[in-house]
Amino acid sequence: MGCPAKKQKRGELSVALTREHAAKEACTAPAAETLALFLNRASKSLNLFLARLACGCLLAMVLLTVANAVLRAYRTPFAGTTEVVGWLTALTTAFGLGYTQVTRGYVEIDSLVRRLPAPLQKGTRCAVLLACAVFGALVSFKLGAYALTVCRNGNLSETLQLPFYPLIFLLALGFAALALALLADFLKECLEGRARPS
Repeated sequence: MGCPAKKQKRGELSVALTREHAAKEACTAPAAETLALFLNRASKSLNLFLARLACGCLLAMVLLTVANAVLRAYRTPFAGTTEVVGWLTALTTAFGLGYTQVTRGYVEIDSLVRRLPAPLQKGTRCAVLLACAVFGALVSFKLGAYALTVCRNGNLSETLQLPFYPLIFLLALGFAALALALLADFLKECLEGRARPS
């Protein structure tokens, strides 16, 4: 038989540790939820703005292509149409990435993940979101570094002879916005189902 005083002390210690753990959770949970809420709002605002810019780029691309076709019929077409349309296509794509993530406008193939147990599903989703966020951030960083190199070297576009490093910076912004959207989704996924402090 064990000593009743020792059992009581163990019980008190267990309760004290549980209270301490609950207090830590109560302190960290609101901070994590506040951060997730802030990132989510920032991501939605930034990506909505970039999506509107993407719409403008797409409209400009269509107008430029049509104007070039009309000019070709009557006189000399605009010399840099192919180059400018390529730039606008790149901007439309980069600016639409984050908005597609925010609005879930992509095809998700999760037939394998759905067969896993619930905790493993959540862990897999968190790991994939984090890996994609890191990848998006790395692409953004490397694009920014490349833009600086192009700027320092004074490289110009082939047809129009214009500096194109600002375009590369804008592409980096599009991937940074995607990384932000993925990070916000990662935090949301990690906090989902977590016990709320009372």
